[in-house]
Amino acid sequence: MLDHNWYNNLHTIPEASQAFTNRQEWFSKISPLLGREEFRGKYNLCLVHRHVILQPGEGMVATGLVTQPEICSNSGDPNIIPSSWTATGIPFEWKRVEPSEEIIPPPPPELIREFSQLVGEDSVLGLSLVQDPVPEGQVWSEHIDHGRRHHILEIKPAAGPWGKEDEVFETSWTLKPSNGQGKPSLIFCCSCVCVQCKRKPPTQVMDGKN
Repeated sequence: MLDHNWYNNLHTIPEASQAFTNRQEWFSKISPLLGREEFRGKYNLCLVHRHVILQPGEGMVATGLVTQPEICSNSGDPNIIPSSWTATGIPFEWKRVEPSEEIIPPPPPELIREFSQLVGEDSVLGLSLVQDPVPEGQVWSEHIDHGRRHHILEIKPAAGPWGKEDEVFETSWTLKPSNGQGKPSLIFCCSCVCVQCKRKPPTQVMDGKN
């Protein structure tokens, strides 16, 4: 798995969100790529960010709706697979799967190549495995229990209530269902209610230009 210091130097959610500007312009560029038949329904667009501070040997692994640091062997566990990647294809989060579960493979090299050429190798944008669908009018919401170092997912109404406005950040976007009609487009599918995120120095802002 990744070096814990590398993960700890990723953007916090507020930093990554602030760096991701001109969003509709980026969505219009990225949605045709993720909407291609071979990729549709497999990968979401996401912000590359950290949630907690890892210790040596740890990686962020999801079991069900809870993601937390785990000591991970370099040899790898076949039931733990990557679930989120940077623009250059470096995995930074993992998930535990059941042996009988249908597994979506990592983004293929051609997708990573085209995606990184589109957004830039140092982009705050990455790819993640598509999340389970939720009922209409609802979205996935994540929050952090910093004391236990738990990242927790739950389903909430898309309209809220969310709490203080400056504590809520969109973190993931999925293709809007279209039944094959019209151009593909991205809609937000996960937000983070972030109360205690620790900030680092300001980072470079994406301007939406190639």
